[in-house]
Amino acid sequence: MSLLFFLLNDLVLELDPSRMMHPLEAERFEALSLDYIAQLGKEMFAQDPQAHRQNPERARRLAYLIQLKMPRVNAVQFFAMSNQGRVEDIDASFKSLNEMVVGMMYQEQMAGALNASKVDQAVWHRQAA
Repeated sequence: MSLLFFLLNDLVLELDPSRMMHPLEAERFEALSLDYIAQLGKEMFAQDPQAHRQNPERARRLAYLIQLKMPRVNAVQFFAMSNQGRVEDIDASFKSLNEMVVGMMYQEQMAGALNASKVDQAVWHRQAA
């Protein structure tokens, strides 16, 4: 199986399907609701708006959980609606992007040419903060 790419805010993560979840873990996490998983992401980004860059392994685990619940979703943005740093001020937007587009973004990222402004304009249609 080939690698999957997942866009988390403005960072493209590589996800290895063989590492995603063992069958017993998958059963355990199936009970988690999408709302609960989104809440985990909101808490993570309320603590640190750059959590996806500061702790990419934690970000990757969040992406795995999202993929487990919604296999078609390969992009999510957690964004603050205020500067208060409160969980209730974080919102989430989920998208399903063409896999080739995410792969091309990953190549741009590896070349140092991908930035938050490019991602916001192309995917989230927001201005980078």
